[in-house]
Amino acid sequence: MNISEFESEFRRKIIAGGGDYATAKVYGNCISVFMKYFENKYDTPLKITSRDMEDYIIHMREQKHSSSYINQFIASAKRFYRILGQPKKCDVLIYHKRNQKTPNILTFNECMKMCNSKVYLKHQVIINILYYAALRRSELLNLKVDDISLNGRLTIIDSKFGKSRVVPIPQNLLNLILRYIEDFKPNIYLLNSDKGFGMYSAKSVENVIKNVAKLCGIDKRVYPHIMRSSRATHLLDSGASDMYVSQMLGHEKLQTTKDFYCKLTIQGMQNNLENANQKLIENEANNNFNFINSNNNFLPQNNSSQRV
Repeated sequence: MNISEFESEFRRKIIAGGGDYATAKVYGNCISVFMKYFENKYDTPLKITSRDMEDYIIHMREQKHSSSYINQFIASAKRFYRILGQPKKCDVLIYHKRNQKTPNILTFNECMKMCNSKVYLKHQVIINILYYAALRRSELLNLKVDDISLNGRLTIIDSKFGKSRVVPIPQNLLNLILRYIEDFKPNIYLLNSDKGFGMYSAKSVENVIKNVAKLCGIDKRVYPHIMRSSRATHLLDSGASDMYVSQMLGHEKLQTTKDFYCKLTIQGMQNNLENANQKLIENEANNNFNFINSNNNFLPQNNSSQRV
């Protein structure tokens, strides 16, 4: 079985069909591992049966692979065999229900400590953009100088699911970015590599976040995506519309925002329940007041003008 040839052609078809390079890489890797599992049994993936694929999924479950990984394989297999002209072979494959994990978050004060920390200007920009714009790390790395407008907006182009969006940012972040551009004069990408050209590395962003968190005395596991999760939660806690937060985050569905972030807004829940409870108390007090007044109507009236 010529695994590398099938994988290479699969990636080429995905990209030629309008898919992005990241998807092609992930799906290609999934199918490559899948084909290696059967390379001693078949000389071509065309001979792999539906039952074989079910057995492979059982194998993945025995290996304790996550539901997300299994679903990634299923999506890859459906696309792979559709390209090979055998789409019905994957009809038996059923996506596994994923357990929703509650993302970790930092408190607002912890985020402010990191955003206001006196560190290298480039590192300040990284931290502040990740928090205030709630970007994914890949979106930060792909951000270009031309994507920043003077009216306080960042344009995110061809992000996850191929979506583009405009993200509003506060004036303090815009001022910080403009100062950074003036001092560093970045070329094309806002964050150039340390060598002065090309894209900044994902590992460098991770190291910046970890080091600054340690400098601020934050004793938690801190990573780039936690800034995004924290920002979304803080906005929702403060009464921001889940619809607007969803658009800001670039979620494909509003339900994603509800599933991952709305359940984290403990303060918002507390405020909402306290307000509702206060209304109940006020309504009960008004009802009692009206009841007393209505009973007073049946009492004898004291006519002060009556002479004795």
